Amino acid sequence: MTVLSDKIATNAKTLWTVAWNERTGQVVPSTDEIAHSNGAVKVEATYLYADLADSTEMQKLYGSDFAARVHRMYLGGACEVIRAQGGEIRSFDGDRVMGIFMGKRMRNDATSAALKINWVVCEVINKLTINRKRSNGDWWKVSHGVGIDSGEALIVRAGVRNRPGGSNHNDLISIGAAPAIAAKLSGLRNVGGATIVTDNVYRYLQDSTKLSTKDKTNMFKGPQTRDVDPYKVTTYTSSWWTRP
Repeated sequence: MTVLSDKIATNAKTLWTVAWNERTGQVVPSTDEIAHSNGAVKVEATYLYADLADSTEMQKLYGSDFAARVHRMYLGGACEVIRAQGGEIRSFDGDRVMGIFMGKRMRNDATSAALKINWVVCEVINKLTINRKRSNGDWWKVSHGVGIDSGEALIVRAGVRNRPGGSNHNDLISIGAAPAIAAKLSGLRNVGGATIVTDNVYRYLQDSTKLSTKDKTNMFKGPQTRDVDPYKVTTYTSSWWTRP
């Protein structure tokens, strides 16, 4: 019988020494397109992380039933918007979803998705969940954050494969500054708006993405310099929403 500690050590040694079979990707890969043993796809992509805020307080104040419904509305709405804007969903993490966008319009598509996800929160979820208060007496609203950055990333598979019965428990992970920064930006709170994009996204935005439809007001404020450990990034923030 194989001792678990020996199995883990052997697998780690294999992963440490194996040479990557790397290729450049033109579209977002799916799990079965990357070899578990040594497959890797290098992409130039825009990463969007949408993160529901105050999940623990929500459950504590209003119970699991209410929290579960809000989670499903938020993640379901975000996923619909991401897909409609041409993004691919490759990861869920509790109350957070990651979308990957590629192509010539990837920054504009991701930013449009963020503004539309904010509509889901402001105009749909919060109108269904009104008349609830926090413990301090303030009115409670669902809040969230969407972080976006763009750049090079390496996509690989991680997890368990070839379990008895033929089942696998592994998923794609993205390694690079862009996904890491986008994830951290989505977790910032009280920064002047739910949508935060880096300068590497903002400077590519077309007027149709960053200006309001009615009076052509810039929907973003900035620049602001932020420490996103271990990076220092220039960001722009928006509290606006646009209807899907």
